[in-house]
Amino acid sequence: MKKILSTIFICIHSFVFCQEKLIEERDVLQNDIEIIADGLDDIIIENSESNKMVVVLFHENLNTHNIFFNEEDGVLRVQFEFNFNTYKKEVFRKYITKRLKKASVVIKIPQNKNIAVYGKTISVTSKSYQGDLSIFIDRGNIQLNNIKGNTNVSLFLGNVFAKLNDNSNVNITTTKGKIVVNKEVYKSRYSHKSDNKTSFNFKVNSINGNVNLITE
Repeated sequence: MKKILSTIFICIHSFVFCQEKLIEERDVLQNDIEIIADGLDDIIIENSESNKMVVVLFHENLNTHNIFFNEEDGVLRVQFEFNFNTYKKEVFRKYITKRLKKASVVIKIPQNKNIAVYGKTISVTSKSYQGDLSIFIDRGNIQLNNIKGNTNVSLFLGNVFAKLNDNSNVNITTTKGKIVVNKEVYKSRYSHKSDNKTSFNFKVNSINGNVNLITE
């Protein structure tokens, strides 16, 4: 048993220390922010303690990555580009492409912004972001923690977890998935309307996605 635990510890220790990080900061004057997360495995959204956006990208070979900021029509867009030119031999491209998919990002964003995340296969975590959040992905797990703003999620396949106030407006549709609200199971559709005008709107639209909600 000790040998197994030692092996696990060594593997985790090696993984942590082989990761490098690239940090970019940007003052945020815009209310609308788009995050293009194609090619990433994981993205974590946190509340920034200042008016700056801080993007921290983790990967074992940061020479393959660039972080780009672009403003257009009042929207601040963040996206990530993979640079294959750092490798001279084409024979390694298939191997490199697989390795690139081990990239993850932590983004700290000022509160009360409108955030939209676009991706394909990715895990998205919101650490109770205090603002409006929209997530549009094909596949993945979405962990929203405590809902602090209007939330709109669209995904084909995956799992959505969230905690929200009982007074929230809820509209969930999933064709083949399962909906669980406070351990009670619903099929295909669940909705709840609040009379409170200050309530947040929580919406999920999916084909094969499962949604697990806790209301309090």
